[in-house]
Amino acid sequence: MDANQIKKIYQAMSENAFSSLELELGKMNRIRLVLDSASNALVSEIVELPSEVDDKEAISNTQVEIRSDKVGTFFFAERQLKSGDRIKKGETLGMVKGISFQDRIKCSLDGEIGSVKVENGAIVDYGRLLFLVNID
Repeated sequence: MDANQIKKIYQAMSENAFSSLELELGKMNRIRLVLDSASNALVSEIVELPSEVDDKEAISNTQVEIRSDKVGTFFFAERQLKSGDRIKKGETLGMVKGISFQDRIKCSLDGEIGSVKVENGAIVDYGRLLFLVNID
């Protein structure tokens, strides 16, 4: 599934007030998308390992991806997160700033940062993977 397809699904979810959507892509591949209403960020949880992973890193079913839903410059919040840092539900992990907006990136679950996929000051596109979070 490419970023444009995910963007279309996100727009359809927003327009129709869906908070989550589960897609089954064959017997072994399921994807669950959850719209985080607090920050309007798209959080997607891979329920089972898909046959193709874009980021060349295996994602387990205990990890949640946090992706950007805007195009802009990413900045960490109060602290620069690294792998192993504990985070709490609702905590602001960073911000994506554009010309006329500043969106907070929040986590919708308690957990631990599995890996950070973005650097402070990096330009991010829609759908860019920012963090992998190991959920509790």
